[in-house]
Amino acid sequence: MPLSYHKKILQSLFLLSLLCLKAHGSGTFINSVEMEFVLIPPGSFSMGSPATEKGRNWDEALHTVHITRAFYISTTVVTQKQWFDVMRTTPSSAQSCGGDCPVENVSWNDALQFLQQLNAMEGSRSYRLPTEAEWEYAARAGTQTAFFNGPIHETTCIPLDPVLNESGWYCGNSGQSYPAHGFSIKPVALKKPNAFGLYDVHGNVMEWCLDACNNRSSFSRRAGVFTDTYENDIKDPLSRRGSHRVVRGGAFFQSPEHSRSANRMAFHPDVKRSYIGFRVVRMQ
Repeated sequence: MPLSYHKKILQSLFLLSLLCLKAHGSGTFINSVEMEFVLIPPGSFSMGSPATEKGRNWDEALHTVHITRAFYISTTVVTQKQWFDVMRTTPSSAQSCGGDCPVENVSWNDALQFLQQLNAMEGSRSYRLPTEAEWEYAARAGTQTAFFNGPIHETTCIPLDPVLNESGWYCGNSGQSYPAHGFSIKPVALKKPNAFGLYDVHGNVMEWCLDACNNRSSFSRRAGVFTDTYENDIKDPLSRRGSHRVVRGGAFFQSPEHSRSANRMAFHPDVKRSYIGFRVVRMQ
């Protein structure tokens, strides 16, 4: 069966599940610290990128993934205000940006502590980080282009990428142009959301995922993201092996290829960076 035909089947099934979700209500809720969540329906999708996509990395082989369980995901990354309301600390390096800006400068382990405290506050065990597959499935919202609102046009900061400019903050629009400089983090939810209602999946800050990984092959020493779950026809993948953790999305100072839906990166779980935050999943 041709790959293009297979893609059309997956997209049709996705749209059907989305219509069913809308028919049964909005599927949204707001928790005790004013984090808004949207319900993501189960479905199958093509994870990775085609060989023809600009800025593509070698570790993005296209393969079919099945998400068998619906899940809630926060419409934005955790903000500085939400972090403070849970942890009573102010770790961000860009505090002058304000409470509606993403919390950053937090490690993967810090994110787990936040989720543990949030679960305790609400008497729950349902909050966690998204898996890598859940993140890409939710970010794409049924699309197969580099960004949820269209293909990638540029791989440098200048000229402006007309598609990414609508959906994310990156080096082409977060600072000054000609030459590009003075990049800065921005408040959440200022750009166009995807079909699920998720903001900032392309740019602003990168996002920690649950999956463990390695950042080099033990055989060839080739750099990349290595997981034992990046394979075809897999259900609900979660990689548990590796010294690093998967990071998705792009950052406010990076070029467009880093913000593509398929782009994969990895950092050690103790690493803190001024451009890495996280989004939250809550199981039903």
